[in-house]
Amino acid sequence: MEYVTHDSRICCIDGNGNEVGTILFPKREGNVYEITSTKVDPSMQGKGIAAGLMRHCLNEISRRRGTVQATCSYAQNYLAKHGLRPLVICHMVTSIDGRVTGKFLSGSAGVQASEAYYDYHRAMQGDAFACGRVTMESSFTGGFKPDLSEFAGADLPHEDYIARKHGYYAVSFDRHGSVGWQDGILHDEDPGYDDCHIIEVLSEDTPAEMLAYYRKIGVSYLFAGREDIEIKTALQKLYALFGIRVLLLEGGSIINGAFLRAGCVDKISQVIAPVIADQNDKPLFSDAGMTEFRMTSCETTEQGAVRIWYEA
Repeated sequence: MEYVTHDSRICCIDGNGNEVGTILFPKREGNVYEITSTKVDPSMQGKGIAAGLMRHCLNEISRRRGTVQATCSYAQNYLAKHGLRPLVICHMVTSIDGRVTGKFLSGSAGVQASEAYYDYHRAMQGDAFACGRVTMESSFTGGFKPDLSEFAGADLPHEDYIARKHGYYAVSFDRHGSVGWQDGILHDEDPGYDDCHIIEVLSEDTPAEMLAYYRKIGVSYLFAGREDIEIKTALQKLYALFGIRVLLLEGGSIINGAFLRAGCVDKISQVIAPVIADQNDKPLFSDAGMTEFRMTSCETTEQGAVRIWYEA
């Protein structure tokens, strides 16, 4: 199936070129988009087309940074069941064989592909980017571990904490609260990452001492599971509490795989370096099951890499 957007209408096209479903979402005042109608050809009902139309519609509204309103009964029921979350774009640089870590990134081909990757990151202008603990530590904190002795005996409830609202966010999926940030704002020489307010996504296993430390340095945090992180819960909170509409998922392999298994990867922006990686390097998605995507565009970069867009 292919989903095609025409201003305030999305239609589903089958393999024979027939329109088998439509959803309407006209724009109202205040950048509000009202979902007024969801229709599927009777012969195609029960095949997930209506749900696909809703997901594409919500993604498009998020891309436009709009507010969702639903008067269509199907849309109302869908939102009651699934809630609202950001459009998630998995943006990664890989080797030809789909690896995301290793020495290939430090060779000439990998460096040039990475330069293109950062260019695309800046151009996409997401509301936030997200990584797992390992990537955040290796890329931004250098593995720093704070002295928590002054917070010994801290007694804080496992409640979401909003240190501030900001125009741009760095979201750290950090199950046990291990990343040693030193400030609530990320400072980086790359303008695509500089001046992000940091949000820690945690499980309830996080020690109270770390929560107290995060509060002291101005890091926001939210809870999305008891022992592990529930991706959908985290995304719904990022949408509701911080207004994040477009999230760039930027690895590593473990967190990418968790998003994919949760059905929360909407688009893939893959920058492919012309090099084969080592056999022990990590794949783009760890522990992934078969998931179909549709290629929507492909181009060669000035640096000699290939950039491919996929859509779920």
